[in-house]
Amino acid sequence: MTNAETHHELMGVLVETARAHHAATGGVNPQWAAWYAARAIDDINRLLTAEMTVTELTTWLEGADRRYTEEEPEESWPRAYATWLLEEPH
Repeated sequence: MTNAETHHELMGVLVETARAHHAATGGVNPQWAAWYAARAIDDINRLLTAEMTVTELTTWLEGADRRYTEEEPEESWPRAYATWLLEEPH
């Protein structure tokens, strides 16, 4: 799988996880990162050929959320998070 294909797949995992989270919680959940991590860990590890734990992914998602809020990139959060996941070692 190419980097572009992996990026696309990661974005899909994030979008699908967001949809499932919204359906399950109405979108309001202070523990959203843990929920996302538990839901997406297997797919993200498979796509990155990584061995992150749910706790590690939760912490990463919380950091990505802070980074996204601070940097205010023009791209969508799923695109930014997928890019950052590919750039960082796991």
